[in-house]
Amino acid sequence: MAEEVFISYGSPDRDRIQDLVSRLRQAGVTVWIDEAGIEGAAMWSEEIVGAINHCKVLILAISPNSTKSKNVVRELALASEEEKTILPVFIAPTDIPESMKYQLAGIQRVEYFAGNEEEAISSVLRALSRLGISAEESDTSQALGQAPAAPAQAKAKPPTLAIAAVAVIALLAAVFLFKPSNEPPTNKPSAPTTTEPSTTTQTPAKPLDKNRIVVLPFKNIGTAGENDHIVEGIVDDLNTMLSKVDGLKVIGSVSAKTYRDSELSPSEIGRELDTGSLIQGSIQKAGPQLKINVKLIDVNSGEISWAESYNGNETERFALQSQIVKSVGENLEGIVIDDAKIDDLKKGGTTNPKAYDLAQRAKVFLDKNTKVGMKKAIELYEKAISDDPNYADAYIGLGNSYLMSSGTSNAFPDATSPKAKVAFEKALELNPDNPSALSGLGEIAIFYERNLSEGRRLCKMAISKPPIIFDTIWGYYFLLQFEGKHEEMVSITLKALETDPKSPMLHQILANAYLMMGNKKAAELANLKALSYSPTFQWGLHFRSMILSDMKKYDEAVVLLGRGIKDDPNNPVSIMSLGVVYWKQGKEKESIKLLAELLHRSQFEYIKSDIISRFYVSIGEVDKAIQWVDRAKRLKEHGFLSVHSHPWYNEMIELDEYKQLFRDAGLYDEIYVNSN
Repeated sequence: MAEEVFISYGSPDRDRIQDLVSRLRQAGVTVWIDEAGIEGAAMWSEEIVGAINHCKVLILAISPNSTKSKNVVRELALASEEEKTILPVFIAPTDIPESMKYQLAGIQRVEYFAGNEEEAISSVLRALSRLGISAEESDTSQALGQAPAAPAQAKAKPPTLAIAAVAVIALLAAVFLFKPSNEPPTNKPSAPTTTEPSTTTQTPAKPLDKNRIVVLPFKNIGTAGENDHIVEGIVDDLNTMLSKVDGLKVIGSVSAKTYRDSELSPSEIGRELDTGSLIQGSIQKAGPQLKINVKLIDVNSGEISWAESYNGNETERFALQSQIVKSVGENLEGIVIDDAKIDDLKKGGTTNPKAYDLAQRAKVFLDKNTKVGMKKAIELYEKAISDDPNYADAYIGLGNSYLMSSGTSNAFPDATSPKAKVAFEKALELNPDNPSALSGLGEIAIFYERNLSEGRRLCKMAISKPPIIFDTIWGYYFLLQFEGKHEEMVSITLKALETDPKSPMLHQILANAYLMMGNKKAAELANLKALSYSPTFQWGLHFRSMILSDMKKYDEAVVLLGRGIKDDPNNPVSIMSLGVVYWKQGKEKESIKLLAELLHRSQFEYIKSDIISRFYVSIGEVDKAIQWVDRAKRLKEHGFLSVHSHPWYNEMIELDEYKQLFRDAGLYDEIYVNSN
């Protein structure tokens, strides 16, 4: 019978690992371990390979020894390729190499330090339980050298659907964990050292930075769903205000929201996000009255550093938020927030309760990124602006809604881009140098006005204003993609992921940049991570279907796209992606039927030209694909520039008729001369 858990470790840590193995076995977990040590004569034996192939979970015992071991890297590589779940267990305080930090972002770690085994084994067993391996916490105080008691003859198993759900979540969250980089390890394996007794106190883990904080979702005390948008808006505002305070590093709201209703402890959340401080709270709205309860938790000690309740009318919302921000600063190290700074933080908001309510409702629809949602978002933002014509943040939301309306095939660029530009310019008039407005104007300059130099200037201004978030890099991403500067895009996106490690959009941007660089393995890992945080993310699903088709896993791609179509039935991207999969699968009739559906719809509704162009190029109809790229040029669509770097167009870009499109647009030198 194959063991459930394989443990990968550095040979100098053998005694520590034997302690962990004994405790796991006593809890009924079957464990495979190379008793000789992976640095021994056995090394990379067939037995080790077979054990990894048949295990359910690979535990990586992280220590200064294992992070320098070449064989540990090899074991992790094999486990990842075999799509095994990987659970990192720190057996000693360890600095993770730079090459591993991206793979570790957002993944839960477990600590099993010497002197704290009794408590630590419980954390390990809980983590294994979440990964589908049942265990019982038995009396681990017995002699560790004693043979483990025989496990129960049969373990209760969860229902089949639950097993599948756990497996999918575990895979998506962990398949790319510790994937080896393309470069070999730079450190040689360290020489074996004498292992200290397990009771020796080791150097404690490096304290987490208290000034790196996360504002977790607040609880809505009241009727479920009634004021959720208000509560979320107040928390988002707190996040934005704190991120503008010098000396603070604030986790992005997208990542913070993944912990809504989480059962993880503050310590576990802090370790996952590398944050030393957590802000938790609740909000009760009764008519116009607000009651906000807030507490600041020190992750290192687990203690509440500060807690307070605030009461006031909803017209005093900003005053309440300002008091919270000042109090947080006063309870952290070296943070000074004076009245002038508070006034600066106020820019962009509104004191009009009705306008605020409308804008927060609009944001819910905007975040859905669907055809129906975008129409509703525009309607609500316009009403909010009608109630408060000086509401800068509402103008930014309106501008983004107009731009994304073209992206979701709601309206032609000629109908949306000019309106988006007016909205962004008004936002800058009210709140100068706002990075989201600058990025939006940069995007319009690049794609609609085709003024690349102005677009570059605006986008660079946007990313120069920390923190770097998705909103501020979106326009620049397209420009760098068009210019072929994919390495720069990777660098900027990784910087943004430092403060928003669970953003699906950021991970998908990274996936695209890696694919354009030719690094398919890194692209796949980033795409899987994006989908682990947003399983129905249309762009991510399209990208994943491309990868699965290349691997000839057509049935899996069809199931995946079916999930996206169920979530957003009329989304033309998913329909195109499914048609391409059918074609590659040999189901030409089904493919052509979907193409005909999109062509029919394009007669009475807006379908982005690059969607149909990609369909044609994938089935070998190059002339028709070029015709639709020409349509994208005439309509001033994003796709006119973005398809150029799409891998499906690699064999088209040197065709004379394709080059002529860029001559006509005045961009030939930019793409064919200056980029070389």
